[in-house]
Amino acid sequence: MKLKLLISAMSLMLSGGAFAQSAFQGFYGQISTGYEVNSIKSVRLTGQDNGGLPNVSNSASPSAHSAPLVFGLGYTFLVNDKFTLGVGIDYSSLTQTTNAAGFYYPGFSVEDVYDYDFSVSNRFSVFVSPGFAIDTDKLAYVKLGYSTQQVKYAQTNCCSVPSNKANVNGYVLGLGYKQVIKHGLYAFVEANYYAYNKANLSSTYSDGPGGTVSANPKSSVYNILLGIGYRF
Repeated sequence: MKLKLLISAMSLMLSGGAFAQSAFQGFYGQISTGYEVNSIKSVRLTGQDNGGLPNVSNSASPSAHSAPLVFGLGYTFLVNDKFTLGVGIDYSSLTQTTNAAGFYYPGFSVEDVYDYDFSVSNRFSVFVSPGFAIDTDKLAYVKLGYSTQQVKYAQTNCCSVPSNKANVNGYVLGLGYKQVIKHGLYAFVEANYYAYNKANLSSTYSDGPGGTVSANPKSSVYNILLGIGYRF
């Protein structure tokens, strides 16, 4: 009886040890790229000559379609034999610039169009990622977290001095799948959506009496990423 109990205890220890060596438990680093759309939503410019009254422009929604470059670090914990919990950070390293959008003001000639482009940069996200282990080498997961980025605008055809960059805060939601290639090396695919609050942007212009232009746009992003990583 004692021998049977000892063998059973050793079996449990060995199975637990094997589980502790799961392919996704531990620290990881990864890199990815893919397809991304950055959207600046329903922008209206408010122009005001020095000493004059504010004038609000038409609305435009410029966007940028591009390939990002995203670096990630994190740690994955085992909850039980089927569920994991990850914590991580992502950094998107490339600046993405939208197409130029044309703005005009009521009371002025429609030929007086002012072109502005918008750029986003330095996107940084912190998140948790609950996961489901399909088997020892396959993991499906979701991402939920906090995200921040910088937004900037600049006039491209006339007289405005570019604004200061504005930091905006928001959230990220994502879905992903990881597949072990060999040992600690894995491939993954991921889809993410980011939404940010309003940016407070302002610039000055030198034509006529001079004045200011301001805008408070919201921004959002979605991307589909393909990448590789290594679990240490």
